[in-house]
Amino acid sequence: MALLDDFRMNKDGLRKVLGDLEAEIMEVIWSKSLHTVRDVYEELRLHKKIAYTTVMTVMGRLAEKGLLRADKEGTAYHYYPTMSREEFERETLKKVVDSVMEFNAEGAINYFAEKVVKEGKEEQIKALEELLRKAKGGH
Repeated sequence: MALLDDFRMNKDGLRKVLGDLEAEIMEVIWSKSLHTVRDVYEELRLHKKIAYTTVMTVMGRLAEKGLLRADKEGTAYHYYPTMSREEFERETLKKVVDSVMEFNAEGAINYFAEKVVKEGKEEQIKALEELLRKAKGGH
């Protein structure tokens, strides 16, 4: 899954790694469990002007990227997410962090620690302390 080819830091949420329409379609599929191009198109059409063929093209692209699985059922294709939103976010986060660590591991770790200490909530600080204790072999 080549999802981080175009990481966009200036975008929010899914739009950091997906195009705007790709993100909208995935949000509809995850939240409403709609599976056909027609169903997704009808949902999107409620709040924006969009062509059916555009939705069909983008859903095909999402299948090529591995985010959707296309199954032919009767005369229509039904598209199913290959992972939950949470799994997608976790996998994307792993790729982002791995990329940052390859770029500058020491800088990334220092920044992360400073950020958690300065801006973190008490439970985040305790979670970090626990991870460090486990990493050192403590109980």
